[in-house]
Amino acid sequence: MDMEHTDLLEDILRGLPPRALAISRSVCKAWRATVDHCRLLQAGLLPLSLDAVIYNIDKIDAPKLFARRSTTRYITSRLDYLDNRPDYAEVTGEITDYCNGLLLVETDKVANPATRQWASLPPTTCGRCYNNRYLVYDPTVSPHYEAFYVPRVPPDVACSKEWPPSLYVMHVFSSVTNCWRERSFRREGDAAGTMADMNSDFNSDGELYYSAHWQGSLYVPLRHENGDFVMKIKLWNDSYQVIELPKGGRGSLFRLGKSKKGVYCVQDMDGRCTFKIWLLSESHAGAIDWVLNNEICFETARRTYPCKRDSGPWISQTLQQKESLLEEDVNLEVANKYNEAISKDDFEWDSDDENVVTTVDWPKKGTHLFWCLGFHPYKEIALFHDDYRSATFAYYLNSSKVRYLGIMEHEYSDVAISFAYTPCWTMDLPGRK
Repeated sequence: MDMEHTDLLEDILRGLPPRALAISRSVCKAWRATVDHCRLLQAGLLPLSLDAVIYNIDKIDAPKLFARRSTTRYITSRLDYLDNRPDYAEVTGEITDYCNGLLLVETDKVANPATRQWASLPPTTCGRCYNNRYLVYDPTVSPHYEAFYVPRVPPDVACSKEWPPSLYVMHVFSSVTNCWRERSFRREGDAAGTMADMNSDFNSDGELYYSAHWQGSLYVPLRHENGDFVMKIKLWNDSYQVIELPKGGRGSLFRLGKSKKGVYCVQDMDGRCTFKIWLLSESHAGAIDWVLNNEICFETARRTYPCKRDSGPWISQTLQQKESLLEEDVNLEVANKYNEAISKDDFEWDSDDENVVTTVDWPKKGTHLFWCLGFHPYKEIALFHDDYRSATFAYYLNSSKVRYLGIMEHEYSDVAISFAYTPCWTMDLPGRK
């Protein structure tokens, strides 16, 4: 087949839904080669759609799913399949980190909730070290993933050495080699301060940190008595940079995330429901600055929408749904059915229906407790949650509008961990069980 006809065939195949594309792939060798070479079938399998929030209400309970209605019929948040232990979901299920459809569970497992594939990580060489754990995974580039153990200052250490050090040695696992190795990152610019000034509360062993993976760099938070910082770890050249976070808020309550335009920081200004949302501006010349994008108080939101189960387009997954899904096998056909169901779903992020309201005239202060659950990775949207009424909202960063999603149930307990979840249906997890 000549180049002209190949391009025409590619254009036609790109317009097909996943199931029709899978059937077309079996027509002949030329069609199969076109589908595989252009990775057309992969588009429906990659984590390109925000369909849920996956969360823990405590660190020993099973993860829960708040999602589009179609998603709750195909994906379970239970982790019973790990280690083939039927009691796993009830005994331990701490999510340590998340990246593009893949979970880091506890310290030694990765799991894909959509495909229910999982893999074990070998023991680290650092033993009982104080570290923060992060996952880097981009299936649009490669099926392989990395886990980063970033050492932190142990408790009760007080010395005048600068922190982070000029050469930061981290423990990195790669699924390519299936082993851990020490990897050194060279600091560019100044340190945050000294080891003695590190905040011991923020660096306690049970603390969770939210990171962001953007354009080949891993952004992780760092707490210091001199202020709050972010480390930009440049994975392509093994260097890192310390960036100061915006001042003025309650330092213990901030969250990093990635959206369409880049890396964001949500800063809690009063410990209740008033937030500032900052965008990290990075120029080609190397200048870095935080730009205030939004300021919002959600007090009015809790009075605007109903507090009723099943009152929104998203719902909490039931126990019956979770258990029934575990009895079904996951394969490419299931992935295609899921994509078809999502395409027929009446939920659209860009919709401007009656549930979307402007926040321009809302007051700037309130008393009720809200949390940021995460960001839409491909649209300018942040997710927030009313801790008391369990109502969950999408906040549109470009228009300052709010949309009610539904009731995210958490049984009168605080949400300990939450991630905006983009299902990944690729079934090639390295080291999978």
